[in-house]
Parts: sequence; structure tokens; C-alpha cells
Amino acid sequence: MWFPTQEEAVEMFARHFEARHRSGSLLRARQTAEHLKKSGDDDGHKIWHRVADRIEDLRKHHRIARRRAIEKT
Repeated sequence: MWFPTQEEAVEMFARHFEARHRSGSLLRARQTAEHLKKSGDDDGHKIWHRVADRIEDLRKHHRIARRRAIEKT
């Protein structure tokens, strides 16, 4: 049986969350992280912060690829 590592879980959830919520995904992930921090869930805050950071990274890579495709034409 396969159990994802924490890093794999962050990657999978970031991609899922971005696909599901599109432009609102980064803000929602950051809000969730802050809500968890305020409620005392430090582990949850750390994970959601990592998810938000990964969403941000995914967007950067997408923008770079799109720019490169335009430059080739």
C-alpha cells in the first residue's frame, strides 16, 4: 500500500486546489493557513502555508512556459 510523503501530499493538494479554485486558490489557501494559526493549529498552519507556496510556484512556472511559447512564435 502506498502512503504519500508530506511533500507528495502538499504537491497533490496544491495541484488539486489550484484546478478546483483557479484564481481564488492562493488567497483561499493563505486564509485557511491564517485561520488555523489563529485557532492554535500550528501543524495545520504550516501545511497550508506550504500548499499556498506551492500554488504560487505552480503559477510562476505556468507563466514562464506561456511566455516562452509566445516568444517562439
